[in-house]
Amino acid sequence: MDWNKTKTIFIIVFSILNVFLLSLYLNRYNESQQIGVRNDTPIEEKLYLDNIKILETDNEVKEAFYVSGNVHNFSLEEIEELDNQTIEISASYKLVSTFKEPIKITDENTLEKIVQEQVIQGSSYGVWEIDEENKSAILFQQVNKRLVYYNTNAKLVVHWNAENELIGYEQTILDDLEDYNVAQKLLTHVQAITRLYDNSLLKPDSKIIEIDLGYSTLAQFTETQVFAPTWHILVELLDGTTEEYFVNAVEGRVIKIPKETEQTVVE
Repeated sequence: MDWNKTKTIFIIVFSILNVFLLSLYLNRYNESQQIGVRNDTPIEEKLYLDNIKILETDNEVKEAFYVSGNVHNFSLEEIEELDNQTIEISASYKLVSTFKEPIKITDENTLEKIVQEQVIQGSSYGVWEIDEENKSAILFQQVNKRLVYYNTNAKLVVHWNAENELIGYEQTILDDLEDYNVAQKLLTHVQAITRLYDNSLLKPDSKIIEIDLGYSTLAQFTETQVFAPTWHILVELLDGTTEEYFVNAVEGRVIKIPKETEQTVVE
C-alpha cells in the first residue's frame, strides 16, 4: 500500500470536509444575521404588518418626577364636618360612608360635583371607571393632574341607586403627594408600545385607543409610598373587548397591576 498516496487522499478529503463545514457555518451565520436584520424592523412596520393601529397623539411628555406620599389617617374633627352621612372608620385609614338622605345625580349636580362637595379632599380624585350595571364608579387620587393607578390607599368608590341617587362611598387618601428627587427622562409612548410588542402582548388586528401618563406604586413602606411615572395603554381587540397595560415610563418595565393586590413586574 502506497502510504504517501493514501495520506494525500486523506488530506484532500479532510480539506473538502473543512470547506463544506465552513460553507455550512457561513450559511447559517448569514441566515442568523438576516434574522437579526428582520428583528430590527422599525416598530411602525411591525405594527403595520400585524394590522395594529396606534392612536395619534402630540401630547408627548418628556420628563416627570417620581412622587411620594403618606397614608392619611382620618381624624374625628374632619369626620364631624361631614353632614348627612353615617361614617365608619376601618383601621384608621379607610372611611365608609352612607348618606342619610341620598343625593340626586343630575346634569347640573354631576357625580364629580357631589364628590367635591361631600367627600374629604374630593377635588383630588379623578374618575377612572364607571360601572353602570353595578351602579358604582371608581375614582383614583391625582397628583400633577395625573391618576395614581390602583393604589388601595388612594382610591374612592361611590355607589348610587336605581333612582340615580348617590347613596354612599368608600375612601382612602394619601397625604403630602409631592415630587420626589429630580425630574426623570421618560420613554416616549411609542417606546412603551414597543415594550408591549416585544413581550407579545399586542394582538394582531387590535387598536390602541388610549395612552395616558399616570403613576404606579414603586415602593411601599409602613406609612410612606413612592410612585413612578407610568404609561397606561388601552387596547381594543378585534371582538370589541379591551385590555389595559402599564409600562414604567422611566425603566421601561411592563407592569401588571392587579386591581386589589400589589403590583408585579412582567419584565
